[in-house]
Amino acid sequence: MMVCAKHDKSAQSITMLIAIVCATLSVSSASQTIYKVTDKNGQITYTDIAPESSEHTVEKYTVQNPNSALPVVSETAAPRIAPAPESAVPQYATLISIPADGTTIPMGPGNFMVEANISPQLGASERLQLEIDGTPFGPPQQQAHWQLTNIFRGTHGLRVMRLDDSGSTVDTSEISTVFVLRPSVIK
Repeated sequence: MMVCAKHDKSAQSITMLIAIVCATLSVSSASQTIYKVTDKNGQITYTDIAPESSEHTVEKYTVQNPNSALPVVSETAAPRIAPAPESAVPQYATLISIPADGTTIPMGPGNFMVEANISPQLGASERLQLEIDGTPFGPPQQQAHWQLTNIFRGTHGLRVMRLDDSGSTVDTSEISTVFVLRPSVIK
């Protein structure tokens, strides 16, 4: 019985190898001819049909078709590992998505939007607090976006903190640096 199982596996391996070789040969031999046609005015056209007129300059190119074969998955591939069960402590993620770190706010009145991505969603009693240069901007809120106006010229560090119902910090984003350009008055 063991011998039969061995022969069956060998036959499957040989069949798989033959299928791979055939697929490779059929894909590699497939190609297409493209013609670059330049007319007397210098206008260039690409076509897959050879031009009949000899008034044009014709360059012939052979283009290989892309590999459209599906990947082969062996039967001995490692089994997928089931995700670990969720623990009682949620994994928080808080980050500033807009503006990206290192963004320059163009010349103007210093107005821009800040948006944060958070995971998991805020609970009913949780809030978000935006800080600019370590100073809270407005009161904590449930929305993950802030419209900033009249921000002074210079470099500023933005950070978003996730607060629980008691106001304690649960999670904090990395500091995102922005450079605000504004006209200055020289006296």
